[in-house]
Amino acid sequence: MEQQNQQPQPPVFNQPQAPQYQPAPQYQPRVTASPMMDPVTAIKTCFKKYFDFKGRARRSEFWWFILFVVIVSSVFSFFGLLSPIVGYLSLAFSLAVLIPELAVLCRRLHDTGRGSWWVVLMAILMGGYYGTFASLIGSNFSDMASATNPEDVMGMAQEMANSIQAAPGLATIMMLCSMGSIIMAIIMIIFTVKDSDWNDNKYGPSPKYK
Repeated sequence: MEQQNQQPQPPVFNQPQAPQYQPAPQYQPRVTASPMMDPVTAIKTCFKKYFDFKGRARRSEFWWFILFVVIVSSVFSFFGLLSPIVGYLSLAFSLAVLIPELAVLCRRLHDTGRGSWWVVLMAILMGGYYGTFASLIGSNFSDMASATNPEDVMGMAQEMANSIQAAPGLATIMMLCSMGSIIMAIIMIIFTVKDSDWNDNKYGPSPKYK
């Protein structure tokens, strides 16, 4: 009788367990960045690597040297208005830093994985602009800059306009090279402000990340 009065028990199903919270793994940097290069070290390095167009250069090395060149050139240009001797010194300084500027620019591009052909393209555009400028209005422009008589200035400006109208092909090349140089300058700024590649590339090990 007791067995007949027993009620059947409902089947027991496995209850779903609440998902266990797993904390997100902490970020572990793969590499360690070395301290930023100070201005004196950056300037010394660029002059030490005067003809070194290979290898890599980090942002601090490049921009400290460019800032040094801009400041010194600005001082020379300001005092050059007062004395022609300072003007010659300014020209000598510009020629002296031209090669290390190009070298550190190439190394900076290498540091972001880009080739030196960008510098060659920029040099072609700038050379084309200054070459056509000198061919068309170079002498007239220098004479107009040194002229003091307003009538002489207007006459030289008219001669410049006539030179441009007489050679529309050169004028077009000058305009295209000018626009290309501006665009290339913007591209170079974007490239040179980028961070260094973390890993080694075909131009050598990273100067920033170890």
